[in-house]
Amino acid sequence: MATTDVVPLWVGAPVLFLTVWALTAWGAYHGAVLGEPLLIAVLATVFSASGSKRFQRWLGGGHLHNRVVVRLLSATGQLGVVLALAGWGFLLPAAVILIGTLHIGWSGSRAWRPAAVITVLVTVAIQVAVQFGAVPSVVTPASSHVAAAILLLLGGFGLSNLGLSAARAERAGRTLERAEERYRALVQGSSDVVAVIDAAGRITHVSAAVRQVSGWNPDNLLNSDYLRLFHPHDQEQARAALDEVAAAGAESQIRLELRVAHRDGTWHWHEVTLRNALDHAAVRGIVSNQRDISERRAHQARLAYAAAHDPLTGLPNRAEVLRVLEAALRDAPVGESVALFFVDLDGFKAVNDGYGHASGDALLGAAARRLRAGLRDHDLLGRLGGDEFAAVLTGVTEVAEARARAAQLMADMRRPFDLPDQVVRIGASIGVAVGGPGTDADDLMARADTVMYEVKRQNRTRPRHPAPTSR
Repeated sequence: MATTDVVPLWVGAPVLFLTVWALTAWGAYHGAVLGEPLLIAVLATVFSASGSKRFQRWLGGGHLHNRVVVRLLSATGQLGVVLALAGWGFLLPAAVILIGTLHIGWSGSRAWRPAAVITVLVTVAIQVAVQFGAVPSVVTPASSHVAAAILLLLGGFGLSNLGLSAARAERAGRTLERAEERYRALVQGSSDVVAVIDAAGRITHVSAAVRQVSGWNPDNLLNSDYLRLFHPHDQEQARAALDEVAAAGAESQIRLELRVAHRDGTWHWHEVTLRNALDHAAVRGIVSNQRDISERRAHQARLAYAAAHDPLTGLPNRAEVLRVLEAALRDAPVGESVALFFVDLDGFKAVNDGYGHASGDALLGAAARRLRAGLRDHDLLGRLGGDEFAAVLTGVTEVAEARARAAQLMADMRRPFDLPDQVVRIGASIGVAVGGPGTDADDLMARADTVMYEVKRQNRTRPRHPAPTSR
């Protein structure tokens, strides 16, 4: 059956006709075939042609899985006629397995029951015809009945087994479909990007989420170099992570944060988790899960900045100054020192009390800007609190040079400050302390504070500054 699906009809039909005619003619000559060989060959050829998918779709109204009873009746009836005319009608239950196999494959497990029922009906009809002599039989009617009953039993078992096997396959298929639907719902629609990287570092799979997260077309990333997704400064770290996971063995994983290229040309921070699935038969690669954490990183940076900076002036606060000072003292090269300036504004209280906190805040901002302008770009200026500031100067080779810079800053601070509502004059007392590797940061700050108070006492002996004047 369905020979015409394998070879063209104009080739298969003549070959089948000639083959069946030759065999039945030889059988008729020896008494093994009782019907007319030419008629049997014609009917067998028609039966085979009717088993083509095109004809079966026509019977099924355009689909192979529709009208299964009609299609089974047509096929089983035609086969029964061919076998009955040849005198071999009792073989129908065995031969019908071929029909059942095709139709169960086309229509699913639901086809085996109607196939079994139709086989029983056609077999009984043939045996009744044999009993009354309406059709010939190469064996006695009694032997034909017994053989048909035995083959009918075996054929029923065969059809039921085919149906049960098909049902199991259908359940497995539905389970797989549900699993794929869950995968699409959980992974493809997720904000996490899932990619698979082979042993050569090429992307063999990437989820559709990459379009939403990074703007890339998933198809354009296939077979590309995975490392090229990352910022040039992060590629070495990504390469080392891949090598580490690959060497660590199955199911090992590592997590890191890297900058990833987005389609719009920007770089976003991603949390990247790499898991070794090179030995997994269905994966054969390293699985990468990525999620965009740029907002989280920015929030963390804002928190870290706020924790380390003075909100009024934007300068580093006491804790940050101390941290930078400790690092500078620890890392100072041989032959170089670190200078710490301890700055206290002279006359600030009079402005703050006389004109209010708004003027005091404006003065602190202006003082911070003037101090910053008097330092080198790589020097750190911080606000310790109130009207106290500190500066950390690295790369100091001459103590006298540091003291000269402090003197210049004090001179700069004596110049008038042009505030929004008034012009004021204040001053600054700066204590200088110098240290290097092995110097304790707290001790250095205490020394600078002590020197600052000594400078402040000296400044008090100078003439007082003119009073602030309003605009």
